[in-house]
Amino acid sequence: MANQEHLAVVKAGPKSIADWREENPGVALDLEGVDLSGADLKECKIRNANLSGASLAGASLFRASFAGADLTSANLEGADMGRATLAGANLEGANLTNVNLYWADVKRASLRGANLRWSRVVRACFLSADLTGADFSMATMLEVDLRGTDLTNACFQSANMNGADMDRAVMTGADFTKAMIRDSMWTMSDMRGANFDRASLHRSDLSMAKFDDTTRFPQGFDPYHTGEKDVLD
Repeated sequence: MANQEHLAVVKAGPKSIADWREENPGVALDLEGVDLSGADLKECKIRNANLSGASLAGASLFRASFAGADLTSANLEGADMGRATLAGANLEGANLTNVNLYWADVKRASLRGANLRWSRVVRACFLSADLTGADFSMATMLEVDLRGTDLTNACFQSANMNGADMDRAVMTGADFTKAMIRDSMWTMSDMRGANFDRASLHRSDLSMAKFDDTTRFPQGFDPYHTGEKDVLD
């Protein structure tokens, strides 16, 4: 259960949070299960807070910092998280449908099983994040940074990923059916077991990528023509 004093501090805005942190160094805000739907929390620093099961649906979180926060099973549907910081945060099972994550910092975060359908994550950085089983269907992901991510069993059906960088990403069992992934980078990625049926991979760089007979490329696509690759038995 959330600490009501902590909730009042957050509702009072960025200055209130900053003052509270100065007076309570090392203490994490306990906001478990709170309802902050539609709240204006722009530029608030809510690092390392417990927000598991909380509702932030439709909230304004532009430039807010949730670095290291626990957002497991949180509801962030339709929230504006443009340029927000979620580095190292736990968003496992969170609802991020239709969320705005333009230019957001999501490095090393865990989004296992998270729902990001119809989300807008243009130029967001997911470097080394765990996206196992996450659903990005119909998401807009132009120039997204997915280097070193774990995309095992993730779903990107009909997503727009043009210009994405997936260097060294692991995508075993990932589904890219009908995705737009033109001008993308797949250098040294592991594409074994991934499904690219009816996806568009024009002008993508698969140099040193790993793929085999379990990789389903779109009809007519020649993975050998894009660059070197590591042929696996």
